[in-house]
Amino acid sequence: MLELDVITSAFDKAAFSKQPHIFQLHNRGPRHRQVQICGSFDDWKVRHDMNFDPFTNQWFTTLHVKAGEEFLYKYIVNGDNWVVNDEEAKQKDSAGNVNNVCGTLA
Repeated sequence: MLELDVITSAFDKAAFSKQPHIFQLHNRGPRHRQVQICGSFDDWKVRHDMNFDPFTNQWFTTLHVKAGEEFLYKYIVNGDNWVVNDEEAKQKDSAGNVNNVCGTLA
């Protein structure tokens, strides 16, 4: 086996271990200026911008997350309001914070 085959296989394995997951937050009331999502899928370090769809009145984004894992996340509205989506499953973390929770298929 060539070294190039090993490197490519390791890269492919990492790339294919993730799957797309769609996140949505309905915009109730006046339209938010900005909505982001942050979660354990990237150690709570990155705020991912979401897009607004005026026809469905929802904010949405698709992130590629590890398959077969459960992760916690929250939505950030207008830069500083961390909220959960009441239409999605919720769970408390070890510090007692309520977050949305989701798992992906392996």
